[in-house]
Amino acid sequence: MKRINKWFILIVLAVLAANPNQLLAQRGRGGNHPHVKGKAVRKQHPHHRVIVRSRYRPAKIVVFHPHWAPKRAYNRRWVFFPRYNFYWDNWRQMYVYRNGTVWIVNAPPPPTVVNINIDNEKQYELKEIEDDVDDVYQTNETHQTEYKTE
Repeated sequence: MKRINKWFILIVLAVLAANPNQLLAQRGRGGNHPHVKGKAVRKQHPHHRVIVRSRYRPAKIVVFHPHWAPKRAYNRRWVFFPRYNFYWDNWRQMYVYRNGTVWIVNAPPPPTVVNINIDNEKQYELKEIEDDVDDVYQTNETHQTEYKTE
């Protein structure tokens, strides 16, 4: 009996040494099993990039006609006004502007442009990459240098 137990243990150790993941994978703890510690594991392509979409992104492609420019058509979320340094968010229908050191998100326009027709002002749609960025003002310095007023 003792001799059978020794042979059995040797065979099990030999199998584990040959392919340790095979026996562990059947219990959900090893290499080829899709779940490790209750979380799904995905194999990713080296050129694959994870993109987290904003919760404000429309489900379908939309052409925007903001209330301050009903005849204009915008395809992107953000419109930047370099002369007054503020943004219009087409998804949320809000202005984003700086008030001192704080950025404000507000439905009424910034106080500096209340009596100005901003439809006639120089404006730029930001790139599609920035559509999912909710805090676009973080790159405001780049926008000011890239989109200069004339």
